[in-house]
Amino acid sequence: MNIDNTLQQERNQLFIDLCSGKQPTRVPITVGVTAEAALEKCGYSLLRELYSAEKIYEAAEEMARLFDSDTIPTGPFSQAAVFRYVDQKFMVPGSDGFFQHPDISPLELEEYPEFIKDPFEFITNKIQPRVFGMLQDDPVFGHVKIKIARDVVASKFAGMGAKLTEKYQRANVLAPGALLWAPYDFIADYIRSFSKISTDIKRKPQWVLDACEAVLEYEIRQIKNTPLRGEIPTIGYPLHMPPFMRPKEVEKFWWPTFKKLIVATQEAGFLPSIFCEANWDAHLDLLNDLPGRVILSFETSDQKLIAQKVSTRHIYSHGYPAVLLKTGTKQQCIDEAKSTLDNLAGAGNYIFSPNKAAIRGTDFKTENLQAVIEFLKDYGKY
Repeated sequence: MNIDNTLQQERNQLFIDLCSGKQPTRVPITVGVTAEAALEKCGYSLLRELYSAEKIYEAAEEMARLFDSDTIPTGPFSQAAVFRYVDQKFMVPGSDGFFQHPDISPLELEEYPEFIKDPFEFITNKIQPRVFGMLQDDPVFGHVKIKIARDVVASKFAGMGAKLTEKYQRANVLAPGALLWAPYDFIADYIRSFSKISTDIKRKPQWVLDACEAVLEYEIRQIKNTPLRGEIPTIGYPLHMPPFMRPKEVEKFWWPTFKKLIVATQEAGFLPSIFCEANWDAHLDLLNDLPGRVILSFETSDQKLIAQKVSTRHIYSHGYPAVLLKTGTKQQCIDEAKSTLDNLAGAGNYIFSPNKAAIRGTDFKTENLQAVIEFLKDYGKY
């Protein structure tokens, strides 16, 4: 049986043109609805169905049916079962089953030199046993059990995303290869905590600088070991700390190793897909120092300021205030979509997306998101 994939080819071409520096025929439309939000939108409880691959697929398919975006809204996948099985301290479920990332610090201040000497060895022998209860209960076979748990869960979801993509004729040329972090963000988010690294740069600035360089080398090795898959292989970088730092601190502690990481990402053949969390208005000029072409997604930065300051050799994305999809009328949502395109899409280098993924079922009204997507299909034409 031959499947007509003309629509998928047209959608793929939008992204191919963008990434090659050409103006596509219209603005590509992407929306993010997490598995948790999709399940709740379908009336399911996270306490039970977040552990069901079948229900997650069902919910992801419902999102694909409801929202005709150019990529599938919901990737059918969840590691909730792994988090619970390995007793992951980084991801803790609430009373309703929703997982959150607590502000913990598994690296002690005086351990910086040991971490800097060999991050991989320190993470394996010190950090992981502190954040995986499994390794405390079974230090001999714990790592094996963790790998088996991850492999088993991954096998449950294997092929589901590709199946939905083909069935609903969505674009698939942007192929995620890994999710990594700016070296400073890695330290802040995962081993020292938001609050403690903010004092570390005052008390032990050289330790922090050396730790960033050590994490840089650690992550470059990860990039080199990541296979290139798909027509446009990408590596994602959610950027966290700069909006909470002074510009001089960003330029000294945060930026140098991040820029080197992006260069290494490009040299390895990947397109960096960077999400500038919170408000980057004070740091927008820095982004022009990034070489080549990258995807830059913005959360709450001023749209007109982005267009004014950030080079159009880069691809802009996100920026549309997702809260309006929950609180606004259809017309208000459409008017805001028009304003977003007017502000950001003029150079033909914009991918539409709400500034935040929907993480709970109450984060948006179905009719509002549908209205925006339908409006953009026409208004987004060049």
